[in-house]
Amino acid sequence: MKYKKTIKLDAPVDQVFNFCASPHGFEKHFPHPVRWINKHDKWNLGSMIEFNFRFFFIWMYWKTEIIAYEKNEFFADIMKVGFPYKYLNHYHFFEPEGNKTIYTDKIEFSLGFGDFLDRTIGKIIIDSIFTKRHKNLKKCFVNY
Repeated sequence: MKYKKTIKLDAPVDQVFNFCASPHGFEKHFPHPVRWINKHDKWNLGSMIEFNFRFFFIWMYWKTEIIAYEKNEFFADIMKVGFPYKYLNHYHFFEPEGNKTIYTDKIEFSLGFGDFLDRTIGKIIIDSIFTKRHKNLKKCFVNY
C-alpha cells in the first residue's frame, strides 16, 4: 500500500528539515508519547532510530534506519523491525515556497497479511498517525 500526505508550514525549509530530522522534533509532532531505546542528537544517513509508543492499548516497537539524506530536500527511513507492519518505508520531502515549506510524507507499507488488511487496518493506523502528525507539525510552526 502507498499513502501520501502533504502540508504547508509557515517556516523556511532549513528550520522544518532540522526539526523533522531530530528526535526532539519527532517527539513534538508524533501523536503518541515516545519511549526511546536509542536516541541521537540529530539524525543523519545511517542513523538507527529505535523506540516504543502506545497506539490505543497496544505497545508498538519500531526500529528504522535512515537510508537516504539530502539536507533541506528529503530523507528516507526504512523499518528494520516493527509491529504491526511487515515493512514500512517512509519518505520525507521538503520543498521551499517563499519563506514557507511544503512538507510531504510518502509511506509504503504492508502488514504482511494481504491487500484487504493493508487497505483497512494498516491504512487506518497510518492515517491516524499521520493526520495527527501533520496537525501537530502545523502547531509547531504556527508563530514562526
